[in-house]
Amino acid sequence: MELTQKHSRRNILKTGLAAAAAAAIPISGAKAQQGQQGNYITVWEPKKPGELRVSLMTGEGDRERDGLRGVMSHLPNAVVWYLDNVRPVTPEMLQSTDLLITFYNGYLYSDENVEIIIDRIQNQGMAWILIHNTPWFCGNKLNAFTGAYSMLHREIQPVIICELNQEHPITKGIEPFIIQLDEQFGAYMANPNDPTVTRLFRSQGLHDGHWTIQGWCKECGKGRVVGLTPGHYEWAWYQVQYQEILWRAAQWSLHLPMQPFYGNFDNYIW
Repeated sequence: MELTQKHSRRNILKTGLAAAAAAAIPISGAKAQQGQQGNYITVWEPKKPGELRVSLMTGEGDRERDGLRGVMSHLPNAVVWYLDNVRPVTPEMLQSTDLLITFYNGYLYSDENVEIIIDRIQNQGMAWILIHNTPWFCGNKLNAFTGAYSMLHREIQPVIICELNQEHPITKGIEPFIIQLDEQFGAYMANPNDPTVTRLFRSQGLHDGHWTIQGWCKECGKGRVVGLTPGHYEWAWYQVQYQEILWRAAQWSLHLPMQPFYGNFDNYIW
């Protein structure tokens, strides 16, 4: 059923943007660089006992890595690793990952890796958060597995995040908000009647009025996946409501108790 709610200019402005002063954190070196926030993958190291391995497979630059790092590094016992879009993802990397987060990264989806991802989630409880256009790149088999196919974005425009599911812990209590500028990548459900899939939120493009699903989650055997398609531009990563959704998505997908964010959303990017 389509929403008929009107968004006035006053209501849109009230949602605002969280101001963010930021400091760039250089990540470089010939070897994996240890740091408080995580590691840049050049040499993959075995996971230590008790470690929660968060693997960011991104290809769009520092804004996503820093934005995700600023949230995920606060998970209990988390060590965050990164892989950019020019390095192959090996089965060894996937086998030691507890929480996989993907954004672009065309080197990830070999036939062997696709089978490992499905097995790790379904039979071993790995969590997966698909960011922005991941469903556009991951292929039909993983689309069917995660419950959604991608819709290419239309005009780049302000996007109103709304119809937030008040029955699900990822989005409960979060009110509609606006992302000042973004690619409105959408999704459509592989099987609208699948009881393991839950729609988290939809969005409306402010200029063209286009509606689409931009958030969903799915129970996949022992594991869980969450799809969140906002995030092409930095405006999405500045938005405190979206940061909160990411934080909750990580906890839910890992079967962790839902805790309030005890870090600091300020200065987490740039």
